[in-house]
Amino acid sequence: MQSARITFALRNRALHVLGAAAAIGCASFTPPLYAQPGKLGTYVGTATVSFSETGKETRADYRGVVKIAIPLTSAGSGSAMAELSDIDKPSAMARITHLESSWKGTAPESDGKTSSWSCKLAAPTEVPMNAQGTLNIDYKRKTHSLFIALVSTKPVPLDCVHSRSGPYKKREMVSLVIGTNEPGDAWKELPFADPSRLAAKFQLVPGAQMKGRYSPIDQAWDFQLQR
Repeated sequence: MQSARITFALRNRALHVLGAAAAIGCASFTPPLYAQPGKLGTYVGTATVSFSETGKETRADYRGVVKIAIPLTSAGSGSAMAELSDIDKPSAMARITHLESSWKGTAPESDGKTSSWSCKLAAPTEVPMNAQGTLNIDYKRKTHSLFIALVSTKPVPLDCVHSRSGPYKKREMVSLVIGTNEPGDAWKELPFADPSRLAAKFQLVPGAQMKGRYSPIDQAWDFQLQR
């Protein structure tokens, strides 16, 4: 029963990530799945994400590559903003390349022994992802900042082993984050040379909200403006 509760918690982590995003208000990829370019243009590109999540008895490691379209919603001479708030039509497609999760009980069960399980991604898997968040562009300072939470609309397949019952299979939803800072924190602004292309390598170090639960999140993105 305890392992079932842990599994349920991991699957519902995505809802907490998406809720956090709500708190802050490649040129060749144009599948109909993604948001179509608006009047102001759309930043289209790819981001890679790698991080770990830990709990008292759990650990999960994630790596993925995200293709995403982020439409500009407002623009002026000095700044612009792009926003995502997906409900029915995902703005992103992610290729999950690595997922390993594990749980090890600390309390002995009726026979005096503890239980554990571990899971690995059965194969690299592509899943549509709903996105919610904001991209800010400052033309005068030539900087950009963002926070985007992504939640898969379909689960990925996992091969698992339980210490007592043996091998089994399951499917699990995945959530990822692309960002320069946590929701609610001051924006961390990164430079760009040309506003038509926003590219950076950045490590998001967990702050007050994420510290103790997440490792530093290693990221690299390259977004190009399409009109």
